Amino acid sequence: MKLACTTMLLCLATIAHADEVCVTPNAAIPDNSTSGITVPMNIAAGPGEIIDSLSVSLDIAHPWVGDLVITLTSPGGTTITLLDRPGIPSAGFPGPFGCGGRDIDAVFSDSASIPAEDVCSYAAQPVIAGMVIPNQPLGAFVGEPADGTWTLHLSDNSPYDAGVLVHACLSTTTIIACTPDLNGDGVLNFFDVSAFLNAYNTMNPIADFTGDGLFNFFDVSAFLGAFNAGCP
Repeated sequence: MKLACTTMLLCLATIAHADEVCVTPNAAIPDNSTSGITVPMNIAAGPGEIIDSLSVSLDIAHPWVGDLVITLTSPGGTTITLLDRPGIPSAGFPGPFGCGGRDIDAVFSDSASIPAEDVCSYAAQPVIAGMVIPNQPLGAFVGEPADGTWTLHLSDNSPYDAGVLVHACLSTTTIIACTPDLNGDGVLNFFDVSAFLNAYNTMNPIADFTGDGLFNFFDVSAFLGAFNAGCP
């Protein structure tokens, strides 16, 4: 068990769970088409499971990776850019057309040490390999529900070179927040009830247990139900 702190500075007891979903679409990425391809990846997570960390593995065959823009969208609609035409502005391979290296076989992770878009070579193959930092942080998904369809979008944004998404994996670590443990001590007792009543009386959002923006009997009932059910 560990503690996770929300943006409201409330610490909740949690249990972590790791999962990985992979697809092998061998899908062609249309040349010079911003519409590109969309690849769904379905995560079956339990109630209350939220993202604690996430990484994306991509195996892409493409002769000119500087053409590529790759994004990931969560079931909740948050979108981050994993790769945005590396080599524009020029990084290693000269010219206005982006990195002229071939192929990607990499894991995009916030814990990596090298930005994906700082790696460019026309000799190394695959040109983007190993652990790399995405264009935008995957941390944007932390706290969002894991369950549902995650969507990869890949597009080729310059003529003459097309590619294929060979394989992709979405690796997640989720946590299940023990929502009635309002003081975060790992124990459900009178102090949590007191914390709920104080939050309810001051209309603090943490007491809105139904998530409808209102503070009424249904929130009290939902809290008591969760409290009586205990925590995992």
